[in-house]
Amino acid sequence: MSTDADSAMAPDQTARAFVDAVVWGEHNRVWELLGLEGRTTVLKVAASRGMDEVLVARLRDGTASGPEREEFLTDLVNGLRADLAGNDLDALEYEIDTAPAEPGRSRVVIQAPLNPILGGFLPAASVELSNDAGQWKVERLVPLTSG
Repeated sequence: MSTDADSAMAPDQTARAFVDAVVWGEHNRVWELLGLEGRTTVLKVAASRGMDEVLVARLRDGTASGPEREEFLTDLVNGLRADLAGNDLDALEYEIDTAPAEPGRSRVVIQAPLNPILGGFLPAASVELSNDAGQWKVERLVPLTSG
């Protein structure tokens, strides 16, 4: 369920909240932070990997049973964790991409620290977001490194 605090979050804060929800297994929060485009994408992936189309429709429409929804969201979070594997998830830095974007869209680059002796950061992922009625929603997580 979205909160008033969500509407005040900037794109980088939303990206951080999303990754934190993935890390902590807060699968309902992950679903809340996904925008329509993001939800559509994950449901298409699920269908392409053999999920029953009727179940996909129930998940999309919000009519899936509690256990069906829990199983799907748990699998989703596990897949997102795999996308972020190999990064120190407690030390990530979030930076809004300053390149011009479409109105109502933003991109956040997530960076992982390199060796403490060498310093610097390595891009770990990017998060594409859209503004939906004043709230930033995650549309896509794009891993940039592998573990």
